[in-house]
Amino acid sequence: MDYNTDEIIDAYFKGKNTLVKHQIESFNNLIDNIIPNIFSQYFPINLEYNDNIIKKIILKITDINVGKPFSTENNGCSKLMTPNIARVKNSSYSLPIYVNFETEITISDNNSLITLEKKQINNITFGKIPIIVNSKYCVLNLKGSEEECKYDLGGYAIVNGNEKVIISQERISNNIAQVFINPKSCSKYSHLCEIRSVNEKQYTIPKIISMKLTNKPNLFENSIKISIPHLKQEIPLFIVFRALGCISDKEIIYNIIDNDKSKIDTNIIKMLKCSILESSEINTEAEAIDYISNYINNNNNYIVQSHDKKIKYVRETIINDYLIHLNSIQDKIFYTGYMVNKLIKCRLGILSNDDRDSFTNKRVDTCGALLGNLFNMCLNKTSKDIKNYINKEVNNGLWNINKNYDDIINEININKIVKSSYIENIIKGAMATGNWGIKMNTSKQGVSQVLNRLTYMSTISHLRRIQTPSDNTGKLIPPRKLHSTQWGYICPTETPEGQAVGVVKNLSMTCEITLKTNSEPIRRLINNEIIKIKDINIFEFNKNDYIKVFVNGDILGFTNNPEKILEDIKFNRSNGIIHIHTSVSWDIQNNIIQIWCDEGRLIRPLLKVRDRKLIYNKDIITNLKSGKYEYIDLISSIQTDACLEYIDPYETTNILIATYLNDINKRKENYTHCEIHPSLILGALASCIPFPHHNQSPRNTYQSAMGKQAVGIPTSNFNKRYDTFSHILSSPQRPLVETKMMKYLNVNSLPNGINVIVAIACYGGYNQEDSVLLNRGSIERGLFSSTFYRTYKEEEKKNQLSGEEEKFMKPDKSKLLFPKPCNYDKLEENGFIKKNTPVGDNDILIGKIIPIKNNTDYNYKDNSVCIRRNESGNIDSNFVSNNGDGYKICKTRIRSFRFPEIGDKFSSRHGQKGTCGMIINPEDMPFTKNGIVPDIIINPHAVPSRMTIAQLIECILGKAGLETGNIGNGTAFDSISINKISEILSKYGHSKTGDEILYNGVTGEQIKTTIFMGPTFYQRLKHMSGDKIHSRSTGPVVSMTRQPAEGRASHGGLRFGEMERDCMIAHGTSSFLQERLMTVSDNYNIFICNHCGLVSVFNNEKNIYECKKCNNFKDFKRINIPYSCKLLFQELESMSIAPRLLTN
Repeated sequence: MDYNTDEIIDAYFKGKNTLVKHQIESFNNLIDNIIPNIFSQYFPINLEYNDNIIKKIILKITDINVGKPFSTENNGCSKLMTPNIARVKNSSYSLPIYVNFETEITISDNNSLITLEKKQINNITFGKIPIIVNSKYCVLNLKGSEEECKYDLGGYAIVNGNEKVIISQERISNNIAQVFINPKSCSKYSHLCEIRSVNEKQYTIPKIISMKLTNKPNLFENSIKISIPHLKQEIPLFIVFRALGCISDKEIIYNIIDNDKSKIDTNIIKMLKCSILESSEINTEAEAIDYISNYINNNNNYIVQSHDKKIKYVRETIINDYLIHLNSIQDKIFYTGYMVNKLIKCRLGILSNDDRDSFTNKRVDTCGALLGNLFNMCLNKTSKDIKNYINKEVNNGLWNINKNYDDIINEININKIVKSSYIENIIKGAMATGNWGIKMNTSKQGVSQVLNRLTYMSTISHLRRIQTPSDNTGKLIPPRKLHSTQWGYICPTETPEGQAVGVVKNLSMTCEITLKTNSEPIRRLINNEIIKIKDINIFEFNKNDYIKVFVNGDILGFTNNPEKILEDIKFNRSNGIIHIHTSVSWDIQNNIIQIWCDEGRLIRPLLKVRDRKLIYNKDIITNLKSGKYEYIDLISSIQTDACLEYIDPYETTNILIATYLNDINKRKENYTHCEIHPSLILGALASCIPFPHHNQSPRNTYQSAMGKQAVGIPTSNFNKRYDTFSHILSSPQRPLVETKMMKYLNVNSLPNGINVIVAIACYGGYNQEDSVLLNRGSIERGLFSSTFYRTYKEEEKKNQLSGEEEKFMKPDKSKLLFPKPCNYDKLEENGFIKKNTPVGDNDILIGKIIPIKNNTDYNYKDNSVCIRRNESGNIDSNFVSNNGDGYKICKTRIRSFRFPEIGDKFSSRHGQKGTCGMIINPEDMPFTKNGIVPDIIINPHAVPSRMTIAQLIECILGKAGLETGNIGNGTAFDSISINKISEILSKYGHSKTGDEILYNGVTGEQIKTTIFMGPTFYQRLKHMSGDKIHSRSTGPVVSMTRQPAEGRASHGGLRFGEMERDCMIAHGTSSFLQERLMTVSDNYNIFICNHCGLVSVFNNEKNIYECKKCNNFKDFKRINIPYSCKLLFQELESMSIAPRLLTN
C-alpha cells in the first residue's frame, strides 16, 4: 500500500487540546449534566408536619445557572478573573453556581388544607467549583489568552494560585457480576460473586452485593448466602428469592440452571441442596420479608420502630436497592439466578474466575466524575442541613410573631439555610490537599497534585496520568504488570521506578476516556430482536440455545439472532445514529452480548478493514488535505463511508488488528482492523524517543522518567510566571532525529536539549562508571548553560485575635525587636530590593514587620524573608498586588545563571544517564583532521550491556542528516535501513560505520583505533551538584537531643551512620569513633553517685552535688556520655527502670 496515515494523525491532533481532551470534556460534562442530575436527586425537599398549622413545605429548585469567575478588588469593584490573575494573586479560579428556589407551603385552616401561592427566590449562590482551564466555562475564550503560554493545553485547575491537576483514578467497573476466590485464606467462604450496582439514570455510590459460597471440603454440602446493603448479616439464597416473589423451589432452581438437560445442570442442583434445606422453614414472600426485617442495620433508626415500619422499609428500600441497576422484579430474580449459575460454575471449574486486572473489568474516573462524587457527598450533607434548619425555623422562627408564612423561607434567611461556603471549602480543601472526601480519614490520597511545570513534556505527561488506588502494602504484583487488555490504551514504557511501578500509568497517544451517553436509542434499536424475560416460560426455556443481551450490565433478554444485533449497532454507530463511543462485543464462549455506553471506558480509533481492503483510500486523503473532511467525518458520517472506528477493550477481544498497512494483503489472516500507526501505542514521553524498538525496554522507561527532569523551556511565557522554581535552558535546539509525534507535542517549539557531538571513547579515564567528559570550550560558548529562577512569596497577614497587621517596609534596625542576623541594607523603603541587584547569603529579600503596641523601646517585631542558604543570584522581578482577601501580597523572583560543572547530570534520549566526571580544556580534547572536536565523551562500556542500539542509530542518522541538510525520522516501528545511512555517510567521505580517526589533543598523535563519533541529542537534567553540595563545621543543633540538625536546608551535620560505624570498628579506630559519635556531636557531663550508681543532681557552678537516695554529698564521679544517652536514662527512670553506672 503506497499511502500512509499521516493525514489522519494530522487531523486527529488538529482538534482543540486533543491531548487533554479527557480532562476538559469531563469537566464540561460535570457542569452540564452531572451537577443538574445530582440536584434532581436531592430536590425537591418535602417536609411534612402533623401537629402544626403548617402541614407541608416543598423546596424546589427551578433553575441552575453558572456564573463567570470574578475577582473583587479592595474598593469593592469586580472584574473578570483570568487564569493568570488567579496565579499571580494566589486566588482560586472558580465558577459560582446559582440556583433559583421555589417554595410551596401548605397550611391547615379550619381543618381544610390550603396551599399558599408559590414563592420564587432567585440567584442564590450555592457554591463554587474550580474551573478547568480551557474548558468551555473558562474565560480564556473571551479574554486573557495573550497572558498565557501559547502552547498551554489547559486541563488543570487553579486553587490558591497553585496549578492543580486531578489524576484520573482507576476503579472496578459497575454492574458486572465478577467471581473471585476469597482472598482471605481461613474464611468460611471459598468463592465470592460480587456486583457493584448503580442505576444508570442516577448519580450515586455503588451498592455492593456479594454472593458467597461456603468453604466445606465436600462439594455438595456447601450453601450460598447473599450480603445485601442495609443488612448486618448475610441472608440465605432461597430466602432472597422468596422475598423477591419467586416462591417455589422448582421455580427458583429453573431460574438458576441452564435447562439444557446436561450433567452440569445436575451438579448445580446437587450443589443447591444445602441452600434449599437451609431455607425450608420459610415458604412465603411475607415470611421471607419478615426474616430479612430482623437483620436491618442498627445505624438505621428503623430498628427501634414498629414491626410494620420494618416490613415497609424492607419492601421499599432494601428490595429496591438490591440490584438497583435492574428495573423490574422479574429481572432481579433472573439476574440473581445468573449470578448463582456463574458462581457455581466457577466453583466446579467449568468457568474461569474473573480477572481483576483486565481493563474490561475496570473504569477510569476523570476529573468530572471525581468532582461529581465530592459534590454528591457535599449535597447529601447540605440537604440534611437544609431540612434541619427549616424544621427549626418552623418550630420557633420569627414568622410566628406576625404569622407571615412567607417569612419561613425568605431572601434573608435563605443564605443561612444554604451555606454557599461549605461546598466551596470542601472542594477547595480536597483540591489543595489531594485527600478526596468530606471527612479527614478518607482513603483516597494524592488525587489532586501540583502540576509539574519543569518541562513542557512533564506537564503533558502529568495531565495524561492514571493512578490505581492500591493497598499501601504494595505486596500485590499482578496489578503492576502490563496486562494484554492495556495494548493501545496504556503506554507500555512510561511508569515510575520503585514503589509506584505499574500503579501509576500514562495514556497512549490516541487513547480517550468515554463519557456517559444515553442507552435509550440502543435499547430501541435492538428491541425487535430481543425475547424479553417476562415472555419466557422458565420451565421449558433452554438458555444455552439463545444469547443473553446486556446493556450497561442491565439484562435486556435473549436473542437468537446475534449477528443482526452486532451489524445493526456497528452500522448505526458509523452513521452517527447512536453514539460513536458505544461498544458491542459477543462473548461466544459464555453466550453473552455486552453493549456498553457508560463512562470511564478507554477507547482508541482504529482503521476499518473490509474484505481484506482498507476503507481508507486516496479520496479520503485528498479531502483531508483540502480541508473538506475533518477528523469526525472519518468516524461517523453520512456523506462518506467511515474509515475509522472507536474500539474499547471489550471489542478488542473480537477483532484482529493488523500492525502495518501492508500486513492486510501480505498475510493470510482475515484482519478486521488496522493500527493507524503502530507507534501510537506509546505515551507522550515514549513517543519522543527515537527508535525505541531498538532499545532494551527498561532504558525507554528510564528515559520516560528523565524526559520529565530535563532542563528546557517549560512555557513560552516563563518570564511572566512566578513558579516556585523553574529552569530555563539558554540555547535549546530542535533534535536532528525526530519522531512523528514531536510536532503534535510541541517539542520543536519548546525543546529541552541540545545536539552535541559525542565521541564514545575512554579518554583519560575520568569517564568510567557512567561519567562523561565535557569540553570546556563548548561550555564557555554556552553549551548547556541555563538560568534558574526561584520565587519567594509573602503576604501581609492579619492576626484576627490580636488585631496585629503585618506591613512591608524597610525596618529600622535600632527599633526592631529580635532582628535576624542578616543584611537589611539592600532593601528600599517599600521593603523590596531593586531589580537586578545581586543578592547572596544572609541578604533579606522582603522586609516585613509587625508593629508592637505599648512598647517604648521597640516599634516593631521582625518577620522578614531571608534568601535560602547556599543560594545567590540577581533580583529578576518584584510583583506586588492584593490577593482575593484584600491583603497585600508580593512575589520576588531571583535569577541565577548555572553553567555545567563536575557532578551535574546529563542524559541522552535512551536512558544513558551520567554525571560530568571532568571538564577538559579544548586544546587537550581529541580532534579530527577537519578540526571537529567532540563536546562530550562517553565511555564505550555504557553501550554493550545496556543494549541502547538506538543511540548509535540516532548518531549515524544525525550525521547523515547534517551532511544532507535533512531531519532524521526516528519514529517507533518505522523501518530503518542502516545500509542506506552507511551509503550516505560514505558518499560524503565518512566511514560507513560512523567511526572517525581522531588525534590526541595532548600529544598530537593519531589515536590507534577509530572512534565512533557524531551528533546526539543530549539533555541536561535538573539534578545539579551546586544544589546538592553540602558541608559544615559548626552550626545549628536540635534542641531536644543537642545533636547537629539534619539536612542541607537547615545547614545540618553530615550523618555518620551505622555502616560508617561498622567500617570504623573493622579498622579498630575506636578513638576516632568516640570523637565522631560523641565529642563533635552531643558531648555531655554527668555526675554518678559512687554509692548507688545513679545519676545525681548537680550544679557545677555553685559546686553543689547531691544523691537524694544515699544522702551522699561528696562521693561522685564525673563521666562523659552523649546527651541523647542521658535522655534515654531519664526516660527509663520515668518507667521505674533505674540504669546504674558502675565506675572504677
